Amino acid sequence: MMSLFRKKIFFFHGLFLIVLASGFIWPNLYYWSLLVFNVIFLIFVLMFNSILLDKKRLSFFILPFLFINFLSFYSSLLINKWLIFGIVLLAMFFSYYYFVEFRLRLNRDFDFNLGNFSVLSDVEGLLLVFLGTSFIYSLPYFLNFKNWILMIIIMLVLFFAIWQNILIVNKQKQKQETLKSSFLFLLVLLPIVGSLFFLPFNFNILGLILTLCYYTGLSFIRFHLSETLTNKKIKYNLIFIIVLLLTIFLTVRWR
Repeated sequence: MMSLFRKKIFFFHGLFLIVLASGFIWPNLYYWSLLVFNVIFLIFVLMFNSILLDKKRLSFFILPFLFINFLSFYSSLLINKWLIFGIVLLAMFFSYYYFVEFRLRLNRDFDFNLGNFSVLSDVEGLLLVFLGTSFIYSLPYFLNFKNWILMIIIMLVLFFAIWQNILIVNKQKQKQETLKSSFLFLLVLLPIVGSLFFLPFNFNILGLILTLCYYTGLSFIRFHLSETLTNKKIKYNLIFIIVLLLTIFLTVRWR
């Protein structure tokens, strides 16, 4: 039988779905729906009052908050309302299970080896990077934004995705090492983020390329921190990313 807290999580995600979907059904309400969603999300965070004094745990709300917001931003670029509704619906199911797994850890001393929380966090990070960076790379098509401003926003999105998933590997015990690894990885990604503005691809392909680079680099960092990095893993990961990038460059339409 569904627990009371699980019912509350389900109820709030039902509200999220209704509010966000209304912004696409009635486009005039789009910005209002985002505002209402963020207010409801704040109330949802307050429901987890037992963790508000622990900043390490409270930080795990940032990734899903950014994920849902950028999913809404990205969906505004789509035309088919049924496709948009399907994407938002899937995102709500995903977010629901993320918070269910998160809630289980409050009573288990945040043991990430239990359940699927680390997997859900990893996938949510990948989706955030793709949706967020694709949307940001699309802005020059419509608005006169400076590239350096967009780069700062992209780097912030990348930081929160990187930081949480490295923190999970470190099991919240080595905060300084987590921050150091996150900033070093961001420094490596910085020239890639900037150079993508000048490639002759659409924003979806640019977001996909950056997501692949993010995935590869994060995999190496996590293998290193968990002391499982081997030559075989390095070789197979490099082959994987090179094959995917070559496939993208050879099959997509160049502008």
